[in-house]
Amino acid sequence: SGDTVVCGLSGGADSVALLLVLCELRERLNISIEAIHVNHCLRGAESDRDESFCRDLCKKKNIVFNSVSCDVSGFSASKGISVEEAARELRYSAFREYSQGKKLATAHNANDVLETTILNLVRGTGLKGLAGIPAVRDNIIRPLLPVTRAEIESFLKNHVQEHITDSTNLSDDYTRNKIRHKVIP
Repeated sequence: SGDTVVCGLSGGADSVALLLVLCELRERLNISIEAIHVNHCLRGAESDRDESFCRDLCKKKNIVFNSVSCDVSGFSASKGISVEEAARELRYSAFREYSQGKKLATAHNANDVLETTILNLVRGTGLKGLAGIPAVRDNIIRPLLPVTRAEIESFLKNHVQEHITDSTNLSDDYTRNKIRHKVIP
């Protein structure tokens, strides 16, 4: 009660559903809601479309909207890490900056837990890695962990709420997508 919750908002189904749920619970929980969108600048006009979608959704829902643009490709090259890892590092850096003194809600769901656990197994892990994604870590909360992607999509359909699809989620260029598209099925 009384907290400000910053929603990590990509515009995808998971984060849009999380924002809607937070809006529905705003008065009951006595919380303020803000959103943070990170434009990774990897997909040109599509990345800008995602940011515009998020900005418009927040305006419609009367949510404070913040956005950050970052050069993931340059950061990846300078650090010698994958684009996937660079995007994650930059995203969480922006999240930390905008959620100081607040809660940060991310839209990780049950499917993400399974993908993460498999990814950790492939890399070699102990018990901590087998546990997947924690529901709470520092100021980060993940209220959708018990919810499946199918349930999220059904929720959005029932609320007649559009979302956007990041085209990179459809490709198998990234390890997580290979697990999502080939291993889990």
